[in-house]
Amino acid sequence: MDENRITGAAKEFGGKVEGKAGELMGDRSTQTEGKLDEARGAAENLFGRAKDAVRDAADSVGEAAGRGGIDGDRVSGVTKELGGKAQGAVGGLTGNRETQARGRANEAGGSVENLYGQAKDAVRDVADQAGDYARGALRQGRDSYPNAERAYRQGADTVTRYAKESPLGLAVMAGAIGYLLALVIHGRR
Repeated sequence: MDENRITGAAKEFGGKVEGKAGELMGDRSTQTEGKLDEARGAAENLFGRAKDAVRDAADSVGEAAGRGGIDGDRVSGVTKELGGKAQGAVGGLTGNRETQARGRANEAGGSVENLYGQAKDAVRDVADQAGDYARGALRQGRDSYPNAERAYRQGADTVTRYAKESPLGLAVMAGAIGYLLALVIHGRR
């Protein structure tokens, strides 16, 4: 249960008591203040109920998103952003600056969480595309050069066999290749 529902209900009840006390004492100012507090409490209670409803709906969507759809942070962020806007509006209507400020903070936090979820979705999409491109290139290579894999394996087997038979010769050959590569890369000086 949302905190706004609890505090709203308490304020609503307190406003009713204050209004009745003003009515019994014949004090119109206290009676009016009580009615105003009752209305503010009812608005805050209603806001808490709306937040609970949005949170429940977001949880349902988030569970569906967890099965491979939209990132849960995006859903949660949008929910918090909308809830923050509503909370700020209720704070503005009731003149409660604290509720209005909390609403703005929740709205900003939700916006950041939504952007984080969007970034995660973008990274996941790019990774999926890169994997698809790599699989496509491998498939195209196998189709274009069907004997390439066999030739690669034969070459690897030959080098492995040579390394086992003559490890010193392989070390000398690797050193010579490294020296030649250094000359090519850096040029003669």
